[in-house]
Amino acid sequence: MTSTYTHTDVKTGLSRMILGFLSILYFVVLAATIGYLWVFAQDRYLTSATIKISRQSSAGGDSSLLSMALPGLAESSSSDTMIAVGFVNSADLLLQLEKEFDLISHYSAPKTDFFYRLDPTAPVEDRLEYYRQRINAHFDKESGLVLFSVDAYDPQYAYRVATSVLEKAELFVNELNQKVADQQLAFFRGEVERTSSHVEELNQELVKLQNQHNFINPDEMISASLAAVQEMKMELLRGEAELSSMERDSPGSPRIENLRSRIRSLNELIAVEAAKLSGPEQDRLNQILLEFKRLQQKLEFALQLRSSALTMLEKNRIDAIAQSRFFSVIQNPFTPERVGKPDRKYATATILVIGLLLFVVLRSLAQSVMDRR
Repeated sequence: MTSTYTHTDVKTGLSRMILGFLSILYFVVLAATIGYLWVFAQDRYLTSATIKISRQSSAGGDSSLLSMALPGLAESSSSDTMIAVGFVNSADLLLQLEKEFDLISHYSAPKTDFFYRLDPTAPVEDRLEYYRQRINAHFDKESGLVLFSVDAYDPQYAYRVATSVLEKAELFVNELNQKVADQQLAFFRGEVERTSSHVEELNQELVKLQNQHNFINPDEMISASLAAVQEMKMELLRGEAELSSMERDSPGSPRIENLRSRIRSLNELIAVEAAKLSGPEQDRLNQILLEFKRLQQKLEFALQLRSSALTMLEKNRIDAIAQSRFFSVIQNPFTPERVGKPDRKYATATILVIGLLLFVVLRSLAQSVMDRR
């Protein structure tokens, strides 16, 4: 019986010794963490900027009703704003900043702060993940604003990087607007150029036809020819009547032969003028008039198409302007004057509170286990 108690006392003493050692080790780790925070952690300076991306509203009343009925569909600016967030976190921007500001040298400079410093030999994937923790963009759904922040080991450096990010984000939005507008208007610009070129071709064909036949309007030529033929026919009738009368009353008159000659000339002229007016040949006035009318109709249709294309181009230009994203800077970056991270007092208090609570819980569990033995 005494041996059993002695064995139990030994196990209890050993358990208490192990528990005491673990407690000391726990507090050593806790103290080391706080010591690292106050001694080795490098000061980081935080600067921030606030931007908003919006579109011109073309239907104010309808948009308010839509926002009440379908809030998700009405918040078109949210998706536009997320474009800026995605750009700030994009690999393209971060790698560009890495070259422009030599981020590797800056963030790997503090040798003692091995926890927060960047490994200069880290692969690009790890570097991008590190940069996204130092250059961060966040979208606030309630206000619709984008807050992006930059923390660095030097306040001026943080300010320069933040200013560059702001400028590049604005340039990206402007280029995106231009690219979208160009894509929307490219088709209609092509239609305007095509219809204008067709109008010019038809004008040239019309002028060529006029120059070839020496007229401005074939209608006027036909009208003049018809009038001339009609006048010659009337003169022919008068001559034939006079010839008939003279042959009846004065059959031996010398004027009879002159009248017959004149009548033959009039018939020939009438035949010539009538041949000019119609016939299957291309140089006949009716064929010329047909070609002229055809070109005129094609020209009128081409002008209508050009006018429609110009109208659609202008309409889509207005729509593109209405859909443009407007980049508004609510707050510009500033040069920080005090340390932003780490907040040593807050972090120390948090570590102590959580550490002590965790220690009490673990100690209670360990004590409960020992008592059951």
